[in-house]
Amino acid sequence: SEIFWRDHQAFLQNRGYTLRPRYHPQWVPSWIGKRKKPFKCEDYLPSARKVLDAIRTSDKVKVIIKRVKTNTEEIPIGCYLSSDLLRKDPRNRSVHILDVIPLPDNDDEALIVMLFLRSFHQPPFEFKSEYVEAANQLLEGLVFMHKHNVSHMDAFLFNIMMDSSQLIPRGFHFANKNTHDGVTNGKFDFEDRRDVAPVSYYFIDFGLSSRFPSFEKRGNFTGRVGQDRTVPEFSDTIAWDPFKVDIYQLGSVFARIESDYIGLDFLHLLVESMRQTDPSQRPDASGALEHFRKLISTLSPDDLNTEVWR
Repeated sequence: SEIFWRDHQAFLQNRGYTLRPRYHPQWVPSWIGKRKKPFKCEDYLPSARKVLDAIRTSDKVKVIIKRVKTNTEEIPIGCYLSSDLLRKDPRNRSVHILDVIPLPDNDDEALIVMLFLRSFHQPPFEFKSEYVEAANQLLEGLVFMHKHNVSHMDAFLFNIMMDSSQLIPRGFHFANKNTHDGVTNGKFDFEDRRDVAPVSYYFIDFGLSSRFPSFEKRGNFTGRVGQDRTVPEFSDTIAWDPFKVDIYQLGSVFARIESDYIGLDFLHLLVESMRQTDPSQRPDASGALEHFRKLISTLSPDDLNTEVWR
């Protein structure tokens, strides 16, 4: 996949996106002919994946460019959720699609340009209030998607991100995310989330998602999809409700966070309800958000200031 980016570097430059020197056709490794160890050079770091960082030349803003299949709903759903009208709703926690770039040599794939984001739980939450903010945004985001008859179908750990621009003011290197420059390990500066609140959280990757024309015309599916294969109703023969799967998957994210931290069991009843074996016993997204808000309404300011990282 690195060869793909090298071969499309000039094309992307003409479209207004600058790739790192490693992906330029004329690239010469910076350690060649010098007394430098390769692993101490920024351009040594590979990114063998379908996602790469770039600089938007018009304003020098970092972005992410992703290769996507054109036979999925990723582009139509992503663009729908990124439309001007839907972007105005603060509950919309779907990643903003900034640009769609058709490939001149491949009708089966296209490129989408997105915000430069980071995994939502790294660096870790320090205080209970920080996690409450994240969970609230994610539940609101799920309510928003479902209101617009979009089921994500992979609302799990790797598809939840955050805008870390205020949290990590010096930024981070895409290929070595716990460094600012890609090579200087051991010193990574970041703020407490509560000091730069609110941090914005987003759902990404709509490659498995579906959008239905109305509530009445929602459909069911068979098979197994997404990262979380513990979804109990997955079956190759019995159809399941994708909206209930979203609830279970996000509940599994909350369960994972609860197990990794201390003092987050105040949401345990919500997590249990979202992960009910019988999907008919799970709340819908609005019900989960309402349950969440009832639980956090009992927290005092001192509770919210409690440290939660082990």
